[in-house]
Amino acid sequence: MPMYKHALILISDESDGQFLLRSVAQNFHEQGTAITLGHLTLDYRELDIASDSLTKDRQSADVIAAKAMLSRLVGSASVPVDVKEIVTINRFRDVEACVTGAGIDLVIMGHKNRLFGTLSSHSVEFINHLTVDVLIKHIITY
Repeated sequence: MPMYKHALILISDESDGQFLLRSVAQNFHEQGTAITLGHLTLDYRELDIASDSLTKDRQSADVIAAKAMLSRLVGSASVPVDVKEIVTINRFRDVEACVTGAGIDLVIMGHKNRLFGTLSSHSVEFINHLTVDVLIKHIITY
């Protein structure tokens, strides 16, 4: 019986996704854990106060780019991976809704140790806002 049934790997960009798929997903898959690769995109529609068409165009472009990135990552994955694009203005509420709705019991995120990393990284914040276990993997960049 696997320790975790379903893991959500939340990524920021393609390099994070490649690293986390190589370093984490394989191990959890071997334990019988289902893997979903997720990405957060800002929901500009909730910020819309002036031009609805400009906001929709920007939103569409961001979602299309994210889906293309996720498709490339799934194509390069060595394990079966599902995909979830989360368009949100409130990342904690919407990720929790995704976790609850999909039966996810582990969220995996990366963190880069870089200049101002403590100010720009949001990975650690998820620990205090989600009701499931959160694994933060240090991402090594060369």
